[in-house]
Amino acid sequence: MKKTSYWAIALLVTLFFAVFQRATGPTYPVKGKNLEFGGALVSSYRLPRSCTTGGDDCLIKVVSENPVEVGLAWRRLGANEPFSGTEIASDGPLYSARLPDQPPAGKLEYYVTLRSGGESMTLGPERVVTRFKGAVPGRILIPHVLLMFLFMVFSVRIAITLFTRDLVVKHAVAWNAAFLLLGGFVFGPLTQYHAFGHYWTGWPFGGDLTDNKTLVMLIFWLAALWASFRAKNPRPWVIAAFIVTLLVYFIPHSMYGSQLDYSTGRVVTGR
Repeated sequence: MKKTSYWAIALLVTLFFAVFQRATGPTYPVKGKNLEFGGALVSSYRLPRSCTTGGDDCLIKVVSENPVEVGLAWRRLGANEPFSGTEIASDGPLYSARLPDQPPAGKLEYYVTLRSGGESMTLGPERVVTRFKGAVPGRILIPHVLLMFLFMVFSVRIAITLFTRDLVVKHAVAWNAAFLLLGGFVFGPLTQYHAFGHYWTGWPFGGDLTDNKTLVMLIFWLAALWASFRAKNPRPWVIAAFIVTLLVYFIPHSMYGSQLDYSTGRVVTGR
C-alpha cells in the first residue's frame, strides 16, 4: 500500500471522529423531519443547543406544511425562576423565534410545543438546554480547529507507522506534540477566553472536561516524544499515547464545560 493510502486512512478516521464529536456533544442542535401530528405535517424543526451572544445562530425554526400553533417557553438555567413565554412568528410555513441573549456561559432551558387538531405535543426532548458563548475571531478559531485536526491526523498516521515502519516515528511524534501544544494550549485557551472569558478552566482551576482531557493527551504525547528520542523501545509509549487519544476522542466535545451561575455571576465548570 502506498504512503498516500495511509494518509487517506488517517484523514478518514479523523473525519469520523470530527463528525462523531460534533453529533454526540451537548451543543449539537435537536433536529427532526417529516413529523405527522394532529393532521399536520411538520417538514422540519431545529432547536439550537449552542448560541453566540449577539449572533444569528439562536433561532428556533419549525417548518409546517399545515397551519399549527407553536409555543415557546424558556427560563435561565439554575436561576430558580418560572418559565417565560415567547410568541413564535410565522412567515408562511416557517415558524421562528429567537431566544433572548445571555452573557457568555449563560444557559437557557426551554421547550417548544405544537398544537393542531385538538392535540398537543413537545418537540424533541422534554427540555432543551442551550449555552451562550462570545464570538471567537476567525484568526483564532481557524488555527485552533486546524491544528487539532492535524494532531488527530498525525496520531492515526503514527499508529499506522508502528506497523508499516514507512516514516521516522520520532520526527512524526515531535510534529504531533507541536500540533497539540499550539492547538490545545495556545489557540485553545485563546478560543475559550473569547467564548467564555477564561483562558483555562481545567485542572487545577476547574473541572472542564475538554481542558482536562487535552491535558491528559499532552502528558502521554510528551512521554512518547521523550521515549522516541531516548528509550530503546519507544513503541509501547507511542501505542499508549495513541490509545489515550482514541479514548479521549470518543468523549463528546464540550462536556462539563463553562456555565454561568446566575446567583453569583461567576462562571463555574464541571456541572
